[in-house]
Amino acid sequence: MKTKTKIKLGAAAIIGGAVAGLALNKALDSLVNTHLGKSGIQNPKTSVMSKKNQDDVASSPEVILGQLFSVTAPQITVTVPNREGRYMNALLYRRENESSKYAIVVHGYRAGVKAVSYIARRYYDAGYNVLVPHLRAHKGSDYDFCTMGWLERLDIIDWANYIDSIATDAQIVLHGVSMGAATVMMCAGESLPPYIKCIIEDCGYTSVFDAYSYKIPKMMRIPAFPSVNIFRRAIMKRVGFDIKEASALNQVIRSRTPILFLHGSADSVVPVSMAYELYDAAGCEKDMMIFKNADHIMSPLLYPDAYWGKVFEFIGKYSN
Repeated sequence: MKTKTKIKLGAAAIIGGAVAGLALNKALDSLVNTHLGKSGIQNPKTSVMSKKNQDDVASSPEVILGQLFSVTAPQITVTVPNREGRYMNALLYRRENESSKYAIVVHGYRAGVKAVSYIARRYYDAGYNVLVPHLRAHKGSDYDFCTMGWLERLDIIDWANYIDSIATDAQIVLHGVSMGAATVMMCAGESLPPYIKCIIEDCGYTSVFDAYSYKIPKMMRIPAFPSVNIFRRAIMKRVGFDIKEASALNQVIRSRTPILFLHGSADSVVPVSMAYELYDAAGCEKDMMIFKNADHIMSPLLYPDAYWGKVFEFIGKYSN
């Protein structure tokens, strides 16, 4: 082969590789935008839950009562700066009578403040003021990207500090569902102030890496390895956080705040095995309840009496 021909072939290979690399980077950027970007979260083309699971949630009497509560209960929008100097927004259901008890209710992935109104209603009826933050990149937030609970954990702590600034002798419960559950568990590994009395987590995952490793093969029909590792690097480059570092499991190990672990035995989004792993690892006072045959986020909808009985029994151990 002549030298000129070799040079041409080598140049073609370099150009072809560069084009392929650009195409891969573009595909990865699109994937990051779809899963973590504002447009992908607020206008999803697919759901992490099955159609049956979505229908079961929508038709639940608890959810219907929660929707009624969300349009009739006294509420205000609260906007405060977080430690990054960015503004956070939340919905506050504040009781007319003075109460030092507050619940911070944290919604799930691609959900919103109204989606957890059935939880807010239960706390409000039990005498709590209820703050429901808009998580990053979800409707009501000015952030461009969600971090699946990791940086959101700091926002939740900032919300707790805000409550302490407006309330006398505040007693705060953190209650999260799905991604919100991972968020409040990720809070648990920080040096939390004493007015955060306990944490209730419902169907949270061990880490963002584990959640993607479980769900991406099911959703995209590709193997977890090396796909999730490639996705991890793209997220680090584009969003600036590490999905392996974003670990609720590592955080609960360090927790000194009591945690109640709740999960459905038939969860198709976050396997119940993660709940057992989290419970076993937690270094704090803890309790657990597994709800038979309940799919993702369905435990309080199928077993409301047992669920809320357990929640308020647990809270009662740590607050007045």
